[in-house]
Amino acid sequence: MKRSCQAVFIAPTGASKVIGDYGWEFNSLERLPESIGEYLVRYLGLKFEEEYAGIKKYTNSQINMSIFLDGNNEVESIYFQAFESFLAEIYKACQNEAVFSGAEIFIPEEMKSF
Repeated sequence: MKRSCQAVFIAPTGASKVIGDYGWEFNSLERLPESIGEYLVRYLGLKFEEEYAGIKKYTNSQINMSIFLDGNNEVESIYFQAFESFLAEIYKACQNEAVFSGAEIFIPEEMKSF
């Protein structure tokens, strides 16, 4: 049985979303708090893999997460690649309003604000 993966993004609320040459791009003057990435690593049980070119990569057996940093080392957006059966875990993690204030989850074809 083939399992399908889904892309999920977290970006600042109101960020413009455009599909570019290299995938989805999010533009906003706002940044996400660093605490969002730290919280997701703990909540989802992710392990640090590597950091390169302003991207921090974390993974477990079901989810890959990439944190995209700007030139000032601030969090621009977060990208997940997850098996569909684990989308509910990501949604559940994002329900903490204290951590996710000012952020929105974006799944291509679908969008939810927090």
